[in-house]
Amino acid sequence: MNRRLQLIFGIIVMLTGIGLMLVPLTGLIPTVEQVSVPFLDRFVSGGFEQELEVGEYITVVDEKSGKLLDMTGRVVYVGDEFINENNEQYEITKVRGDKAFAKKTGVASGIVWKDEWDTVPAAGGSSMVSSTVNSSGGQAQIAIYHTHSDESYVPTDGTESQPANGGILKVGSSLAEKLQAKGITVADDKTPHEPHDANAYHRSRKTAVRLLKHNPVALLDIHRDGVPDPGFYSETIEGEDITKVRLVVGRQNPKMATNLQFAKDIKAYMDKNKPGLIKGIFIGKGNYNQDLGPRAILLEVGTYTNIRGNAEDGAAIFADALPDLLNLTAAKGTTSGQSGSAWSTLAWLVGTLLAGGAIFLFISTGSIKGVKSKLGELKKTEFANYFGLKKQTGDVDENIKDEDE
Repeated sequence: MNRRLQLIFGIIVMLTGIGLMLVPLTGLIPTVEQVSVPFLDRFVSGGFEQELEVGEYITVVDEKSGKLLDMTGRVVYVGDEFINENNEQYEITKVRGDKAFAKKTGVASGIVWKDEWDTVPAAGGSSMVSSTVNSSGGQAQIAIYHTHSDESYVPTDGTESQPANGGILKVGSSLAEKLQAKGITVADDKTPHEPHDANAYHRSRKTAVRLLKHNPVALLDIHRDGVPDPGFYSETIEGEDITKVRLVVGRQNPKMATNLQFAKDIKAYMDKNKPGLIKGIFIGKGNYNQDLGPRAILLEVGTYTNIRGNAEDGAAIFADALPDLLNLTAAKGTTSGQSGSAWSTLAWLVGTLLAGGAIFLFISTGSIKGVKSKLGELKKTEFANYFGLKKQTGDVDENIKDEDE
């Protein structure tokens, strides 16, 4: 009976495998720019990307005048830099407790309006286009995830932290829905990465690598700040009360230059089209998983004391300008950009498995002639036995009864 089952399985494998292997392989295996190696990941992510407890924050002052320059809920280090809303660039020179001192290094370069943006949708810096650009039928795609998936907004959510279900997820959804309304495909990932600690970046790295399989044009990690003053991020744009968005770039990764230029392009574009939206650019010690691509950026949408609805509106305004900045066009005939590829890939994998079964059938019979012989045997006996299974079972039951008697 075991050999009969093997024969049935082998034939099914052979026939189904042949059919599925006809599926074209081109484009089914996506190009991933960076492979995640768990052992190495611990050294490139989650070391310096630390934050203070909610409500605690660092004030950054001018080292000469003592004038307040910035505030942040993240840990800052000597050598960190930031670009303020007026494009003035500063470098941290000293950190003492909850106060950091900075010196002005000049006006940031590269934050300029590009002439081509006046005539055609912006390309977001054509020199930064790499293998992460979507190659599936010309469809553009944005990938969104949340390293700190617990982050929330107290006035709306009632707490600053809701593990695995923070209000920040809804802010990400607001950004995604605005893009989708424009016909842009979005991979909006809600994977939790608790607990909220520096190692969360190590855990979220796996999510980021998975998202890169969709070949996104940009990879966005959505956060909120921990500064207690809600006015620090508050703004009114186009008659709406919104929160500003701060861009964060890690300065310890091989793609720091391209990610920083991406942030500068965002600021230059938004400053003209959505003035007041971008809080500035923080260039901090750490990786933030931005070594994975040339357009990987961390967004801080408001702070925990802001109304979440304002943060959602700020994210939506950010999303409204993003397609033109990145030269994204509406996808045709789909809103996810993933289903067709997923089914084709599944067919290819199943086909490969079944083809292996066909090889097993050939080996078990020893030759093509043996396969034909087994096929003949199957035709004469196996299907007859199958359709006569109930009768056989009854005969067995009767034999058992006779033996009992």
